[in-house]
Amino acid sequence: MRKLFLTLAFFLICNLGFSQNTIDPRLQEVMKQKSDAMIDINIIFKSQINHSKLRSRANTTLDKEVRRDMMVDELKLFSEEKQKDVLSILQAETRGLQVTNIRTYWLSNAISCTASRDVIYLLAKHPDIEIIGYDEWQRMIPEENPQDHKATSQRADDVDMTDNIKMVNADKVWDLGYTGKGVIVAVIDSGVNYKHADLKDHLWDGGAEYPNHGWNVVDNNNDPMDGTGHGTHCAGTICGDGTSGIHTGMAPGATLMCIKALDNYGFGSASTFNAGMEFAIEHHADILSMSMGIMNASVADKTWLRNTCVNALELGVIASVAAGNDGNMMMAPVPNNVRTPGNCPPPWLHPDQEINAGGLSCVVTVGAIDYFENMYENESKGPVTWQDTDFKDYPYGGDKIGLIRPDVCAPGVGIKSLDGDTDNGYNLKSGTSMATPCVAGVMALMLEKNKDLTPAEICMTLETTAKKLTETKSNIHGSGLIDAFKAVTSIKTGDFNLIGFDIKDDNGNNNNKVNAGETVKLSVKFNNGSELAYKNVKAVLSCNNDNVTMKDGEAVISKIAAKEEISLSDEFEFAVSKEANHKEPLVFNLEFFNESETLIASFDILVTVYNSELVFASFVIDNDDNGNGVLEAGETANIGVIINNAGNEIAVDVKGVLSSSDSKVTINQNEGYFNTVGAESSAVAYFNISVAENAGENLDIPFDIKITDAYGNEKNLNGRYISSCKYIFQLEDSKWDGWDGAALLVKYNNGKPADILTVESGWFQEYSIFVESNVEVTLEWQSGEYDEECSFCMLNGNYETLFTSPKFPVENSLLLTFVNDCSCQNEYYTMCDTVENLSGEQVKSGIKLSWTTKDSIADAKFEIYRDTKLLGSTSKYHFTDKTVNEEGEYSYSVRIITDDCVGFFKSVKVTYSDDFVPDPENPEDPENPEDPEDPEQPEQPENPEDPEDPENPEDPEDPEDPQDPDGVNDNIAINASVYPNPSNNDFTIVCKMTKVTVYNIVGNKIMEADVNANKYVISGLESGVYFVDITTNEGNIIKRILKL
Repeated sequence: MRKLFLTLAFFLICNLGFSQNTIDPRLQEVMKQKSDAMIDINIIFKSQINHSKLRSRANTTLDKEVRRDMMVDELKLFSEEKQKDVLSILQAETRGLQVTNIRTYWLSNAISCTASRDVIYLLAKHPDIEIIGYDEWQRMIPEENPQDHKATSQRADDVDMTDNIKMVNADKVWDLGYTGKGVIVAVIDSGVNYKHADLKDHLWDGGAEYPNHGWNVVDNNNDPMDGTGHGTHCAGTICGDGTSGIHTGMAPGATLMCIKALDNYGFGSASTFNAGMEFAIEHHADILSMSMGIMNASVADKTWLRNTCVNALELGVIASVAAGNDGNMMMAPVPNNVRTPGNCPPPWLHPDQEINAGGLSCVVTVGAIDYFENMYENESKGPVTWQDTDFKDYPYGGDKIGLIRPDVCAPGVGIKSLDGDTDNGYNLKSGTSMATPCVAGVMALMLEKNKDLTPAEICMTLETTAKKLTETKSNIHGSGLIDAFKAVTSIKTGDFNLIGFDIKDDNGNNNNKVNAGETVKLSVKFNNGSELAYKNVKAVLSCNNDNVTMKDGEAVISKIAAKEEISLSDEFEFAVSKEANHKEPLVFNLEFFNESETLIASFDILVTVYNSELVFASFVIDNDDNGNGVLEAGETANIGVIINNAGNEIAVDVKGVLSSSDSKVTINQNEGYFNTVGAESSAVAYFNISVAENAGENLDIPFDIKITDAYGNEKNLNGRYISSCKYIFQLEDSKWDGWDGAALLVKYNNGKPADILTVESGWFQEYSIFVESNVEVTLEWQSGEYDEECSFCMLNGNYETLFTSPKFPVENSLLLTFVNDCSCQNEYYTMCDTVENLSGEQVKSGIKLSWTTKDSIADAKFEIYRDTKLLGSTSKYHFTDKTVNEEGEYSYSVRIITDDCVGFFKSVKVTYSDDFVPDPENPEDPENPEDPEDPEQPEQPENPEDPEDPENPEDPEDPEDPQDPDGVNDNIAINASVYPNPSNNDFTIVCKMTKVTVYNIVGNKIMEADVNANKYVISGLESGVYFVDITTNEGNIIKRILKL
């Protein structure tokens, strides 16, 4: 002891300044407070392994697991060598009980232990030590929110799916055959209830040494049982498989490794964090999910955890890490608001970050949003900086933006997942902790598709395919809401890039789309993006969807030059079963093999199944006896049946036959005509009925509607006409003392007195109100003394929430107005009027259609279909189909599209004959010829330049009139290409153009740009189908594009 004292005395006199720099400031404060107590510390060494040397050692093998094992061995040898001297000092001091609980760490060369104040001063003198920090035991996860609550399990035959799965499109990835199978995800948290039914059949098998599927680094044993429920909830969001009734996991086939790094109260430290990561990485976890973090971390904790995350990246491991829930806390202002290690840099730097670049690590930081895409109110916010550490990067302040955090966001508010207190239950929680495992699960889906993806590639794909919620990467949403389907389908191998594809369905309905029951040919265009040339390449097309049967899946390409564009025309053929659903994604994988049968490239081709899907929506009453729009006993009335087309293809020439099993109803006219029903549109057909005098007051009449279309498809729909229905209002007061004069007024437009709802005393009051159909209902707020205490919910008779009150007080007392519809089973679309006087006739160049509208409508366009094929759109009142070339009767449908709504279809049948002879007394006016390169868009508008006004070429008087004698020459064809199409990101137009206008599938203008260039890039589109109207000096051409 005397020897130690003399050493310390010398040190204190000569090296006080040196020790102060080595001892973290937070540890210095603790040492002042605990002068005689033993203190938990972390010792971080200066020496960190040379990554280049580590890679060169591991690059001797291509096997991913063997490579990681070799790198782990190198790290262990390195740390063992570098820690030798300090470890001998610590072990010597254990004899005098000056040091206890020694633990070494190989992932980032550190040691943790419990030491006396004197030993800490001794260690601070050692030249190998970079910094000594306080291993503070602190809360790493939020305290339980009183709003979180239990949710009971469901019957096994009634399996549901949580909304966060649908919001990130993970369920669509399952349809492709990917569920995360073979991917190990380690949940480093409060432990996991490994007995939960939704987890227990896909837990990590650790053999006899780890019988409970993981490790407890807190108690240093093999039982990682959850003590708080937090870790189990997170695990359920990764891979809960729905055994107990609710699918909660993004990757239900993934393998779960359970690591308990927090105690039963949610407390842990930097050392438990690192120990958990070490165990997971050493035992081959592919992904780390860490919904915990250190708030306002010390320099020592930041340094240690960043070293760990940097080395984890070198080992090929990626981590999904929560940003934290400290957004409203003054204790950790920006740039220290994001918790550690969520403040570590990502594996890939977004272009928006490159102006203030720095180092990388394994961390993908995750923010949380609600189901309305609003940021979680307590989310921690970036930017962060590492200026206060030896990393010295990502400066913040002045023109320096720091490090943008988070990278992406995911649903994190009101998330239903597994209840750790039960073996089959569920509960709700909120926070970035809930969003983090969602991202980890999506990472597992990506790795199942391509096990060789690097952390940088995973991060880049997640960010570039995310739904942008801000114009640039931001400290609120990062790069946006993750999209599992886009992320997975964008993964490719090699340097061949899909440009586009075409469908030929000559033996089907010939609309160049894939319909259930069709056999089609597929043409593919791609380019070789590399400088390499290939010979005798075999292209193999496959699809793992049970509804697809390959007829011809191979093609041989004799030569592919460097940078060459290749077209494979009608080379592939496949059949789609009749059971395929509308909007079902069929993902084909096109692989390319060289002469040695080695895979050189592959990419996915997304083909969507098109079908109509007619469903019952509601009823409407017209021409009833008293004119109140409500069907009553003794009345004869027209009853309109409203149907929706929930599919993605129009339903042509739809008819219906109405019947009812109710003896109190007589159907006077049982046949009705819906006409053609557009995709995601509604239609109505009228029938006539009489109701018996003794039918009673509150009618509830069942109806059956047999639907048929032009192709002989039949479907039976069911609906109930209900004349009045119940609404439930649940009123609450947060202070339990009544509403103090506040009230909810429910008003009606049929003369019924208003209902005045309030909470007289206490905290809760429930009201039930019956309202007739077709009555307009208005909810108004009457202020009281303490409005902020008040809230209410409006529910239907099945206790499903319809409306929730805003946060009071409110400026506008009018809260909600709606027309009551008790018969509504599906919300129907608001539709415009139809076109009128639609007629069609054969002319020399094809079939000419013409129509009128009730009123003149500015900026309207008309969409024209032949059978189910979209021919094009125009703003004129006529259109010529020049693509028809076979005799027969054709059904044409036209509807109006404005900025406000989409019109009902009007249809006409026209016969085309090869024997047609034009009327010489009435010669056809010249029409604009179709673009031979774009047969799907035959109607090309005229030259937009007005020859009478050369100073204003952009303002034509009649730009689309195909009969304008001063229009373009009939022999001119406009050539324009759009690539890639479909695209996951941007579209490039190559053409000498003056203007580009983009419309969505319903004809709404999305964007417009004056170009005057030969190339233009369209970016920022949401997924969906669009039409691009390209204006040139020769005229216009319309291209159809698909954003994946």
